[in-house]
Amino acid sequence: MIPFVIVKTKTGFAYLRPERVVAVNAADSEQCMILMTDGVTIAAAEPAEDVVARLEAEARDEDEALSHKEREPHGHVPNRD
Repeated sequence: MIPFVIVKTKTGFAYLRPERVVAVNAADSEQCMILMTDGVTIAAAEPAEDVVARLEAEARDEDEALSHKEREPHGHVPNRD
């Protein structure tokens, strides 16, 4: 399943793929602009700190899932003659 981060905008909500976020610009304490790949910008109606915290949490979760998957044995069958 593709992880999305939900961000409140002035007109509703935006569902972002974290890997496509390039930068978060803090315009003031209650709003920010999110710059995404291909030049897409999203005006968020919430503080940049909140958006960045959720993006970082999603990145940590993804890294943890990848490290867990890498520790699984790949094609190894114990006690096989």
